[in-house]
Amino acid sequence: MRKGEATKEHIIEKAAHVLNRRGYYASSLSEIMEASGLKKGGIYNHFESKEQIIAEAFAYNVKAMSERFDEAAAGFSHPIDRVLAMAAVARELYRGEPIPGGCAIMNAAVESDDAYPFLKAQARTSMERFVSKVRAILEQGQRDGRVDPAADAAEAALFIVSAIEGSLMISKLTDSGAAVDAALKRIASFLNRELRRP
Repeated sequence: MRKGEATKEHIIEKAAHVLNRRGYYASSLSEIMEASGLKKGGIYNHFESKEQIIAEAFAYNVKAMSERFDEAAAGFSHPIDRVLAMAAVARELYRGEPIPGGCAIMNAAVESDDAYPFLKAQARTSMERFVSKVRAILEQGQRDGRVDPAADAAEAALFIVSAIEGSLMISKLTDSGAAVDAALKRIASFLNRELRRP
């Protein structure tokens, strides 16, 4: 990696953590400067605008989350266990892992409604990919005979992701992981009782 590319990656990583933790509205360029150790000119040498920094920082955070979901699922062979492992990552997100500030998709969705339509579009696409990833695992399980073939995989995936994201929002508001724990318990019950096949 060339020096310029490495510097840009450094800025994105530092900005990603600041923006996800502090918020896209609330975060100032001076905070990104402080986190990256660069001056304004050094940052804008690599980015045309704050909007570009936001877009690339959000993509960085979503990639980190997606890799963590994939890593969690990879440890299991049964599709239900794979989905449960992905859901359990919600506990890590609540604790600020793998990125400070929690779920990047939820944070962006809540904040970007009016001010940053480009960020709302990115958040929507990322959420759709998350739901599609869960759905694909369930549908493959149906083809393999390990998930109830009569189940609506699309509806199940939407329910699971909605429960995860909603519980993360409540847990963030209440400073308690109780909502995440409750959601994971109900997701497990739903998957094991209604969808799992040997």
